[in-house]
Amino acid sequence: RKLGEVYKPQNIMYGWEYPTQLLAIVICFTYAVIAPVILPIGALFFFGALMIYKKQVLYVYTPIYESGGMLFPGACDRTLFGLVCGQVTFIGYTAVMKGTYEPTFLLPLPFITFYMMRHFRIAYAEPAKRLSMERARELDRKHDRLVAANRGVQVEPGMGIEELRTRFTASAYRQPVLTEEYIEPMPYRRGFDDELTTEAIEFVRNATKKAKTECHEIV
Repeated sequence: RKLGEVYKPQNIMYGWEYPTQLLAIVICFTYAVIAPVILPIGALFFFGALMIYKKQVLYVYTPIYESGGMLFPGACDRTLFGLVCGQVTFIGYTAVMKGTYEPTFLLPLPFITFYMMRHFRIAYAEPAKRLSMERARELDRKHDRLVAANRGVQVEPGMGIEELRTRFTASAYRQPVLTEEYIEPMPYRRGFDDELTTEAIEFVRNATKKAKTECHEIV
């Protein structure tokens, strides 16, 4: 049992690692205007983190699930929000130092950053939830070939469209990783249901029902 624990695949704890890195970058952005010496220190910290986490992710950690990159947009938004904190601190610092023109010229910076956050969400985060045009066309070609094979005729573009319409779902052109159903957790001890596991199973079942309901409404 002890050897099993040693050689057991380890999964990266995103709930611990992500907040740590985000906190570090928010501190760097916020205090850089007061103590610029923190910037090279922060750069060394993130360079070391890059080297270590790259090795850990490639050779040590074993992923037990895939998120399809859903964590990245949130991390990007929070990083830019840290930049907004630094900009607001900079504006306040120049005002405290009795600057006349500096606060006025710096005032648009937070609004520009919020605009870019919205732009990134619309231009990249939302399209990333769906298949690319190339993959979608390949999916249509696959249906065309299946229909042609069933009918015993030559493949023609658009043959599978009618079949797709009859059994179309809201997840047909979404990323395959994002369309997988939730997995119910196993109890801590086999044959015994504890309160946390029961609560988690109930939450998963409700989330599955909600997702299916939303898909039917979209269709």
